[in-house]
Amino acid sequence: MDSSPHLLRRRLMPLAGGLAYLSLVLAGCSAPATAPQESGTPSATASPTPEVPDVVTGDMPRELAELIVGWYQRADVPTGGRLDSAVSSRTTSSGSLTVEAELGTWNGEEIAVLTSGDDVSLAVAVEGDAEEPPVWTIVGGWWPSQGIDMPALGEGARHILFVGADAREKEGELITSTRADALQVVGVDGMGGGGIVGIPRDLWVPLAGGGEAKINAALVFGGPEGQQQAVTNASGIELDGYVLTGFLGFQSIVEDSGGLSLDAPVRVKDVPAGDVVLNPVDALMYVRERKTLPGGDFDRSFHQGVALLGFGARALLDGPGALARSLAVVDPHVHTNVSAEDMLTFAAWLYRADLSKVGHAVPPAPFGTSSDGQSILVNDDGVQAVFDDFADGRLDD
Repeated sequence: MDSSPHLLRRRLMPLAGGLAYLSLVLAGCSAPATAPQESGTPSATASPTPEVPDVVTGDMPRELAELIVGWYQRADVPTGGRLDSAVSSRTTSSGSLTVEAELGTWNGEEIAVLTSGDDVSLAVAVEGDAEEPPVWTIVGGWWPSQGIDMPALGEGARHILFVGADAREKEGELITSTRADALQVVGVDGMGGGGIVGIPRDLWVPLAGGGEAKINAALVFGGPEGQQQAVTNASGIELDGYVLTGFLGFQSIVEDSGGLSLDAPVRVKDVPAGDVVLNPVDALMYVRERKTLPGGDFDRSFHQGVALLGFGARALLDGPGALARSLAVVDPHVHTNVSAEDMLTFAAWLYRADLSKVGHAVPPAPFGTSSDGQSILVNDDGVQAVFDDFADGRLDD
């Protein structure tokens, strides 16, 4: 790999070792849903007819069971806006269906992933009026058993910014007001393509509140929202939101995930090249090290993207049923403005991606000097070419 400050790119398909782990997310019917039993742990089972399937839901929460039974019986159930086409085009499943549920939380909301064979339903407990309990709502998914092979996850390009702050949390520093040590934009194109673009922290950009500075300083001056806006200012890409963590949060995520599996392109200190499983200490070193790398911060930014791929690899290996659990592992250790619906439907594209259409790059920013004498990276035409390529959510060769 060329580690000089030129464009660092890799297509995901060549990440053979990492992909071995793989891979850092519904019109009326005359028969209503049959309500679960009142006593004990509820299990919703609809009586089969020639047109209505028998749906077995096991021990999932009652409201969730009623939702998925109604969905498969083509009843009128709560759905999100991304499902308008799926609601009208679904057919009736035949025979008996067994649906399993995995629950979790994201950004203060309950989430669930329900699977039956190749069918995947994504649900969120949507908050209503203050006096009303949350309403379980299907917000995305795909249902081959009902003739819906294309995922209902939203159309068009979507991008989310993942930020790692360099806060010394043990000394009282806050991750929301210190410099950004990692800036990674993950995108999907809504058609099975995607990418990851790492942004070098010394890129000189306009800040949300006015003036210019290195892009990692935007978190200091404007908080997470200011950092998000600075990335948009630099790239021209509108972001769906941000996910922010610090050193301690990152290490906790690695610990709670059972380690970080990745395909390291080159040796980094004690981490050899190839397939490795890193503990929290080594994982943090891997995403922060730059002084021993030929490309310095360019290589570090690229390796941060490799770490994200490692988290994705584990999620892909576990399958879509584990998505709610994976997000619940991350949730306590991050600060985010991405809603549960948006994160679930974004992350679920991982399971429907064509990996030959997913790339990874760090823009080739040249060195320069700011008007006040700082050593910076210039946001020139070469950098903009990468951002322009990524605007549609997919990173091409």
